[in-house]
Amino acid sequence: LVELLPQRDGRGGQDMHEWRLEELFSEIQYSENGDFDERCRTVEKYLQMDSTHYQIKRAVKENLMSANCEPGNVHEYVRKLLAETELGVVLRNRIYELDEDAKKRPRLPSKELMPRFKPIREQLDVVDMARIQWDSRLKTELRSLLNKLSRPAVRLRGGKLNDDGFTVRFIFTSEDLLEVILAIKNPNFSGTFTKHVGWNLLQLQLQTPTVEELRSKYRELSPDIRQMGVDDTIYGSEWFGAERERTGASLANAGYIPHLKNFAKTGVPNSLRPALWGRILGCNPTPKDLHRYKLLRQNLASLDVASDSLFRFDVQETTDNDEFFVFSDPLNEAMLIFSRDNQVRSLCSLEPTTAVLEVKAPSPLDGSSSAETAETAETTAPDAKKIAIPPCGIIPFYQLSLIAAPICFIHADVEHIYYMWRAMYCRYFCRLHIISSQKDTIYYLAKTFEDLLSTAHPKVYYHAVSIGAHPLRTVFPWIFTAFAGVLPVFQVLQVWDRIIAYNTLELLPTLAAAIYLFRADRVLEAKSANEVHSIFKETVHIQAIPLLQHFLFAKGKT
Repeated sequence: LVELLPQRDGRGGQDMHEWRLEELFSEIQYSENGDFDERCRTVEKYLQMDSTHYQIKRAVKENLMSANCEPGNVHEYVRKLLAETELGVVLRNRIYELDEDAKKRPRLPSKELMPRFKPIREQLDVVDMARIQWDSRLKTELRSLLNKLSRPAVRLRGGKLNDDGFTVRFIFTSEDLLEVILAIKNPNFSGTFTKHVGWNLLQLQLQTPTVEELRSKYRELSPDIRQMGVDDTIYGSEWFGAERERTGASLANAGYIPHLKNFAKTGVPNSLRPALWGRILGCNPTPKDLHRYKLLRQNLASLDVASDSLFRFDVQETTDNDEFFVFSDPLNEAMLIFSRDNQVRSLCSLEPTTAVLEVKAPSPLDGSSSAETAETAETTAPDAKKIAIPPCGIIPFYQLSLIAAPICFIHADVEHIYYMWRAMYCRYFCRLHIISSQKDTIYYLAKTFEDLLSTAHPKVYYHAVSIGAHPLRTVFPWIFTAFAGVLPVFQVLQVWDRIIAYNTLELLPTLAAAIYLFRADRVLEAKSANEVHSIFKETVHIQAIPLLQHFLFAKGKT
């Protein structure tokens, strides 16, 4: 175990949650003054209760029985088995995940290995109150919208997937979420009483990274290091792309996550994205996953849930785009399966909204089609079998399917598209639509953008504010969709390579600031908000990685 656990100094921990482990394992924490040996003991304690541990023990036992290994050689045989088969890689990856998960959590003040209570979800009362009010608003909107359908909330499906003939509206958009978080103010901040709030729209005082800190953290993005998305596009540098493909294929076969992440920090070749992302995200579907997908598809074919119309409507909006219209069918199926997957909520790295409705499930035995509407849903007998609307626990909003669409360029079959989308959403993108002050949530990322731009170029920032075109209002939709639909698809995927590699969304506000500064001269010439909006309306020719490099590493940056 000591040999397998990476020895780091504690400063190498990352801000984002890894793929959500089972409920118990998500609470792993190191003690405050624990040394490396105690870290090993803590990981070992949790590892012994992990399902991976039992799977490996079962596989080792089967190998020992088939090999007729002598009792005196068991120890050496097991060590060799772990070293020469994928079992060792699986074990090392799980140890790495537990170690990374523990580093993100506050250290325990005592030697106690098991925390008695779960960490507080939100430390700021004003943010928690804003989230509660937002959830209540979403639930009201969902109930109102479903009532207008004048149909049962859940019913047995009689045939093919049909819309209800009702022009649905979106529950919320990026503009709605922005207005809510702009209204959050800290009553303990002196500016609340003096009315001196500065240029920023966001009023909470959060600690965000400086350019120097970002430059150090993302040093692999330096122009001194060759990058996919930059150096492979230069005439005569075909050798670089070929070399990256050979190296990446070798690492993908080995499957050790830390090595794959280091490789992805400088970009992933298009042909290797399915294998590398699948390994890092742990989303390559197993036979059990494929069977579950089949069951979800059967559920979709047999039950008609009122929220289906919301997901289909959003997919229709997304596939009207020239880039995505060819993926209409797989994207529609993937999003509907997503809407039915009740595991999504528990897999999210932050708890999503609680704004779901519960209705009585229809019974095929008595011919019931669930006569409940959204108005009568909450008066159902408590012992009745219920279905959440939507079943996944994620309220559909405008451009949800747009964020999923780039993954259609990675995989051809819808099962792989779905599981990769679910992994990306639950690990990263769910944080873009949740009201929280935690790192890598939409509030934190928007605040990071404001601080970066106002520090890097205060003149253009002040000018935009003075003419009524606050920079945050321009870039907030970009961050909200992780640049999907803003940049060309393969530019988006290049950015997502680095998000997965560094395991953080901080590059989204950094890129937003880089793009804004790229057109700073034109912004300074603008006389109105409409002129500023037109400057950023066209972004199809933006090259993401060169702009990130220039923002972080150009000479003269402070």
